[in-house]
Amino acid sequence: MTMQPTAADRREHQRYPMENSVSVSPHGVFQVMDISKGGFCFKCPPYTPISDLWETDIVTSVATLEGFPVSRIWVSMTENSTHAYLPMSVGVKFGKLSQKQNTELLHVIEGISDSEGTEH
Repeated sequence: MTMQPTAADRREHQRYPMENSVSVSPHGVFQVMDISKGGFCFKCPPYTPISDLWETDIVTSVATLEGFPVSRIWVSMTENSTHAYLPMSVGVKFGKLSQKQNTELLHVIEGISDSEGTEH
């Protein structure tokens, strides 16, 4: 019997969970859930209008990533048992990054992966 690959197996880039990090853009300030070399996922209030393309800053404990071009890939919205909508999760991918932005992103990911398993 062949096992079906999981979503994590199919991903091009490993995701790193984020704590105390936010995305700051014209859409608002939202909690970043995870990040990878290819993009990130954030949570926002239900029905928040999210455009297809925009630039965002990502503020982390390691560094602030400024002016990163992103495009929306997916949006997930769920409701709980009381039919109240929970925050939306939005997945975005990075557009063309400058050499400086790419270096800063790798620095943040290295900082996260180095601290995995240690208490903050």
